[in-house]
Amino acid sequence: MTDDVKNHVKSNTTWTRLIYLILYGVIYWFANFVLFAISVVQFIKTLLSGEPFGQLQAFGSSFAEYNRQIVAYMSYHSDEKPFPVGPWPPETPRPDVTSPADDVIIVAETPEEKPESKPAPRKKPATRKKPTDDTDTSASSG
Repeated sequence: MTDDVKNHVKSNTTWTRLIYLILYGVIYWFANFVLFAISVVQFIKTLLSGEPFGQLQAFGSSFAEYNRQIVAYMSYHSDEKPFPVGPWPPETPRPDVTSPADDVIIVAETPEEKPESKPAPRKKPATRKKPTDDTDTSASSG
């Protein structure tokens, strides 16, 4: 055996990880039964009332994230320990369901300012030409 292998075999972190792998393996196995029970309860509730329990839906999102964290830790994808050593994951809302607060849209508008009415431009009064006398004054005098 090489020195690296001896060091890894003697390392406390390696054996501690094994203990956590066994612990999370048992928890993951038990979580499958919990998931099945939630599914049956949700089905019966939907069958009788047409809608599942909202609180179980919310719990389901955090439970799914918890299972993902367990798989990530057990497959060495992550070194963060899930619950009960780490924190319980938060609930995430379903993307296809909107809350009533999402339905309200407030748009702040400024009132449209109408252009100031300018007085209509005054037309120049038509200049009237004085009528001219077409009569010949010399012809009338004579």
